[in-house]
Amino acid sequence: MKTTNFNAQQDSNDDAVKKIFPSDFIIDFILRQEKKNASIQMKDKHLNHLLFILDGEMNISYHEFRNHLCKAGEMVFIPRESPAHIDAFSDVNYLVLSFNNQFVIKDEIGWGDLQEFENERDVFHKLDIRSPLSDVLDSIVYYQQHRIYNPNLNLVKQKEIFLVMKVFYSRQEIARFLKPMIRQDTDFKAYVINHYKETKNVEELAAICNLSSRAFMRKFKIHFNDSPYRWILRQKANYIRLLLADKKIPMISIIQEYGFSSPAHFTTYCKKQFGETPSALRNALNGKVPSTTASGRHPNSAGAQSSTDDKNQAHTV
Repeated sequence: MKTTNFNAQQDSNDDAVKKIFPSDFIIDFILRQEKKNASIQMKDKHLNHLLFILDGEMNISYHEFRNHLCKAGEMVFIPRESPAHIDAFSDVNYLVLSFNNQFVIKDEIGWGDLQEFENERDVFHKLDIRSPLSDVLDSIVYYQQHRIYNPNLNLVKQKEIFLVMKVFYSRQEIARFLKPMIRQDTDFKAYVINHYKETKNVEELAAICNLSSRAFMRKFKIHFNDSPYRWILRQKANYIRLLLADKKIPMISIIQEYGFSSPAHFTTYCKKQFGETPSALRNALNGKVPSTTASGRHPNSAGAQSSTDDKNQAHTV
């Protein structure tokens, strides 16, 4: 039998693009085709996985759930920390959504409405792929086939999937299907990533985490191996670079969104942060000119700033 990892066949171009757009979340769609009798091992047990079977049949086992036959037109949820084994009973074509931002999904679905089902017995639960969810998946397959990768697009499509589920599936179906994820704790790192944009400074960020500033700084260092100030600057730089890569977004929109006082101020920031003007970086990110900053960070980037910057607790993101 052939053994295939989910990530083993990712195209090198996709990997290069993902290096340009680093993210603290993993929200990844992968379109796969396997031959009959292929044995598929889950590569990353730290992620939740949603499998959408488009063609063929597969046998899925994880934890106490053994040898469950799933076929085209069905979807299966495999929670994190659940080593799964999958055997292809025929040639199969399937789409995988892998993610670690389960708290965002909790916001989309609304776990409060599902608590009444929390004490039900655990069962292996699969769901039919209904319209319009099938239409959403068709759009994702199209992007996959044309090698279109963008983390913002992945997040939008992830939210769209769960929004459609909330509208077109019953509360009981959703609760049973996603029950293992309902129990997953929202960890400190995920909470910070989800909420840091809502705050004006590190003190406010610590407050919404229900921690003193000192305790927050200590815990932040453990989880991020960096100071909050430097990390926030790096996040800002990552998102600005992502926006610059999209030629449809006007420069003035980026300037206004991130609070730059003028185009000249934004140009100064980009030269210091990336070593290039905004226009030069946009051209580099779109492959018009070679640039080292398209795949790496400039020595003057946020991560390389002096620790004296940590004293400045304000941030604009």
